[in-house]
Amino acid sequence: MKNISINRTVIVGFFILFGTAILVAGVFTIGSQQRTFQKTVPIKVIFEDVEGLQPGNNVWLSGVKIGTVKKMQFHGNSQVEVTMAVEKDAIIHIRKNARAKISSDGFIGNRIVVIYGGTPAQPAVGSGDYLVSESGITTDDILGTLQDNNKNLLEITGNLKEVTEKIRDGKGTLGNLVNSSSVANNLNNTLQHIKNASARTEETIGLLKDFAEGLSKEGGLAHELVNDTTVFTSIKQTTTRLRQVADTLSVFSDNIKNASGALGRNDNAAGTILNDKQIAEDLKRITENLRYGSEKLDEDLIALQHNFLLKGYFKKQEKEKNKQPAAKDTLPH
Repeated sequence: MKNISINRTVIVGFFILFGTAILVAGVFTIGSQQRTFQKTVPIKVIFEDVEGLQPGNNVWLSGVKIGTVKKMQFHGNSQVEVTMAVEKDAIIHIRKNARAKISSDGFIGNRIVVIYGGTPAQPAVGSGDYLVSESGITTDDILGTLQDNNKNLLEITGNLKEVTEKIRDGKGTLGNLVNSSSVANNLNNTLQHIKNASARTEETIGLLKDFAEGLSKEGGLAHELVNDTTVFTSIKQTTTRLRQVADTLSVFSDNIKNASGALGRNDNAAGTILNDKQIAEDLKRITENLRYGSEKLDEDLIALQHNFLLKGYFKKQEKEKNKQPAAKDTLPH
């Protein structure tokens, strides 16, 4: 009996020791997760709405847990002051101009406080300092956005339904295209015409390619013009002569232009004759006088031929004139 009692005492002591070890390990594990045994510094921030935040929720900096929410109390009329216990080692990474906002640990997880921002030029926060708060996106905002999107989607689907009904009923251009056989035939004909035009275009391109290859063949005109220096020199000389002829024609044209301009002025003889009415009348009168004098001279010559003093002279001249053809006939052949 005594041995059985001793064994039972040992077993009970072993279980008590084992349970105590489990309890101590659990306490240290929970304390490690909650940063219970680490030195912390209190930092405060004032929010307009804590959005379900509770004491014990985590505090994050750059995705790393650096503390927990220790206390929450009302501040002013409706604001809430949140006191956070932040690890002392993490304080040097939080600047005085850093900001804090309430977010979620996952889409529907626990609420957390996220610290972000701050410039290296600013000093680190101290015990009891306040951070500037910023409103984050709440679940209500997400749900409101989803509700607005659902309304927009419902409106889009309604419009799409209306459009499809019009197409089904053959209304509008697209409805005619879908339901009208004539429109479909016209479209097919148009596509066939485009296909034929494309084929002709391809054929034309082939002909142009063959033509270009023919021009580049040796012995052709284009080949000679490009490669034969003699032909090129001859063309160049011809071009130079044509340019000289063109310059000469230009000078000749200028001279004619100047001459025609001079004929229209009265500061030269030809222009005066052409433009002065008095000179024109004088020339006309002189011409009339010459014609009249010529007629009188003819009459005087006829009268002289019948004058008895000169009649013998004119008869002698007429005989000499008649003898000349006879003398030509007697010449030896």
